Amino acid sequence: MRAYRSPFRLFVFGIVGMFLIVAAVDVMFTHWVSTPPDENEGVLTTRGQAQQRGDIIWGAAMLGAGTLLFAGTVIELGRRKPLVEIREDCIFLAVSTTSDEVVVPWSQVESVRSGMAVDANDGGERSELIIVVNSRADLPDDLVGAEWDGPNLRVDTHDWSEPVADVAKAAQGALEHFRRVEEIEAMGQPSLTWETTVTASQGAPQDNQTSSESDEKDDAT
Repeated sequence: MRAYRSPFRLFVFGIVGMFLIVAAVDVMFTHWVSTPPDENEGVLTTRGQAQQRGDIIWGAAMLGAGTLLFAGTVIELGRRKPLVEIREDCIFLAVSTTSDEVVVPWSQVESVRSGMAVDANDGGERSELIIVVNSRADLPDDLVGAEWDGPNLRVDTHDWSEPVADVAKAAQGALEHFRRVEEIEAMGQPSLTWETTVTASQGAPQDNQTSSESDEKDDAT
């Protein structure tokens, strides 16, 4: 199972980026909507020159922000890299600040569940995927979109394309399958050899005794 960044959110970011770019051009040059600097007979006044400098600063800031948003949206939609992927031997997360990915083997996972967390910025609730590990070896400390809470890896899932509850269920199923396979391998191959013990019949000595008595009678005769 895979979950990507929500295409609707990416589309909204792209629209906002385009709006900022258009607004920047208007503020700096065209003034279709924005108020142009003060001028007197085509010549900027002292106040107009100050306004023009302010317009250029604000326009440049909006142009940079809009370009980053729009370009980031196009790149993200183009590559469509999964934010999380449930695999047979591990769970993949694109939350690392260095390699942009974290691979958590099932052998290091105790449990997986979904939950809700309070956003420190606006106080609202955000969904999260909680991965409890038994060892943080080989797992990075610097993360983006996720954080460590002791052995708990809390991953922010507010912009995932799939519900976090569905991802958690898929992860739980993969973890249980991995454990069953480990148990079977630990038991080893079943033995196909066995030993059979045959017990001698108790009637055999009586037959021998009867034969001996018959022989004695023949000798007496």
